[in-house]
Amino acid sequence: MNRIFDEEKGGRVLAFGAHPDDLEVGAGGLLARLSNEGADVTMCVVSIPNRGDERAAEARAGAEVIGADLFILYEGKPCRVEDIPMHELVGRFDQLVGDLRPDLVITHSGHDLHWDHGLVNRATVSALRRTPCDLLSFLSSPEMNAQSRSYGQCFADISTTMDTKLAAISAHKSQLPKLDLESSRDLARAMGRISGVAYAEAYEVLRVRI
Repeated sequence: MNRIFDEEKGGRVLAFGAHPDDLEVGAGGLLARLSNEGADVTMCVVSIPNRGDERAAEARAGAEVIGADLFILYEGKPCRVEDIPMHELVGRFDQLVGDLRPDLVITHSGHDLHWDHGLVNRATVSALRRTPCDLLSFLSSPEMNAQSRSYGQCFADISTTMDTKLAAISAHKSQLPKLDLESSRDLARAMGRISGVAYAEAYEVLRVRI
């Protein structure tokens, strides 16, 4: 993926993640790069299942590292995405999309094996049914989704923001025992080798206007 937006305007980016750390792991490099290039980036975390105050603080720290604004859809209400009726979730996404009017939306892949991630994908696609914008999807746990069809449709060069991505992941201190930072670097290096750059993230192209 070369430059997404025109040189004269950074554009508006909205990224949906089911839980804190999903966006940093799956799309942190691209979000940081777009922010560096002048885009207005908003990271939307849908739900925090537990340890709400702690994980919300970590999410804010991760967004700050990336250079993005953070919006927690259900802050102060411990829940999983599957606990939220789909019509309600789509309605909340509709409102956020209408307020921000994004040029690019980034969301979970519909092929992700995590149920909550798939629900966020469905809600995103539905909320964008009448919105003219580009749409990419990512896998936030790619090593668990090795057979996904979403790999390799599009590669984002994150060579300049690889360290920023790892710093943003590291902001989620409560989750670090589950997150292998070197695995994230190794995966980005492998995607970079495929696409001809030092480090890259892989995306599925759901809609791109040329």
